[in-house]
Amino acid sequence: MEIGSAGAASLTSVNTSAVAGLQKNQARVADGAEQLAAGNLDPAVVVDITAAQTNFAANVAVLKTSDDMSKRLLDMLA
Repeated sequence: MEIGSAGAASLTSVNTSAVAGLQKNQARVADGAEQLAAGNLDPAVVVDITAAQTNFAANVAVLKTSDDMSKRLLDMLA
C-alpha cells in the first residue's frame, strides 16, 4: 500500500489548524482572565472564556484523533 503525499499533507494541515486553534483559544482564556482580574465582571467575558475552553478541548480531541489515525495507518503499513 502506498501513501500519497496528499494524505500526509492532509494530516499535517489538520494538525497545524488544531495547534493554531489551541493557541488562539489559550490567548482568549488568558485575555478573559486578565479582564476578570481587572474587575470586569461582564457576563460576556465569562461566556467567552467558557467558549474558548470548549474550543480548546475540541482542538485537543482533533489532535488526538489525528494521532490515532496516523498510528493506525502505520500499523496497516507495517
